[in-house]
Amino acid sequence: MSAGQAAFLVGGRGSRLGDLTAETPKPLLPVAGRPFIEHLLDKAVREGFDDLILLAGYRHEAVEAYAGRWRGVPLRVSTEPEPLDTGGALAHARTMLRDQFLVVNGDTWFDFDWSKLKLSPTDLGQIAAREVAPADRYETLQMDGEQVTAIRPRTALDRGLINGGVYRFHRAVFDAVAGRVSLEKNILPDLAECGLLSAKTMDGGFIDIGLPSSLEAADRIVGLAR
Repeated sequence: MSAGQAAFLVGGRGSRLGDLTAETPKPLLPVAGRPFIEHLLDKAVREGFDDLILLAGYRHEAVEAYAGRWRGVPLRVSTEPEPLDTGGALAHARTMLRDQFLVVNGDTWFDFDWSKLKLSPTDLGQIAAREVAPADRYETLQMDGEQVTAIRPRTALDRGLINGGVYRFHRAVFDAVAGRVSLEKNILPDLAECGLLSAKTMDGGFIDIGLPSSLEAADRIVGLAR
C-alpha cells in the first residue's frame, strides 16, 4: 500500500557551512559517498512513498536536474521565484500537494519508518519528535500527552524533546500562507497554540548536517543505515 506523498525542503542557503555551500545546495553535499538528498529519496522509496517533490530555492539548477523519476517513482521540483523560507516554499507548491503529505527537512537524517506518522481527525500537523542530549542547538517541544502546546526557544537544556525535521501535514495548513513564512517560527507555533499539532516520539539515528562537524559525523550515521 502506498505511504503517500513526500516533499523535501531543499531550498536553504546553508550559511553556517561557509564555503562548502558557495556553489552547492546544502542537501546536495556529499555524505557517505553520495549527495545527501539521494539518501533521503532512497529512504522514501523504500518506505512506500509514491510521489516525491523537491522544494528548491538556492542554486535551484542543481536540484532541478533530479526532476523526472527516482527509482521508478515520479519526482517533481517546485522552485521558489524568490526566497520564501520553509513555510512559504510549501505554500508555493500547494497545487502539487495531496490532501495529506509528508515533509522532510533536506538537511536532516532521522532514521525511523516515515510512514508511521499519521494525522488524527483533530490535527492539521504532526511532528516526528526526538529526545536529544544536550538540546541546546534546538527549539524544544512542550507537550500535553501527544499534543504540542508550545515550542520553546533554544536554551541550555541538558536533555529535551525536539522537532526531528520530519512532519505530516494537511494541505489546508498552507491555504492562507503567502510570501516569506517560516514553518518552524510561524506555522508550527500557531498550530500548537490552536491545539492542532501533535508529536510522535521516535527513536533512530538522527543528525542534521548544518554544521561542519555534524556534516562529517553524518558520514558514519547515514552510512550505517544503508
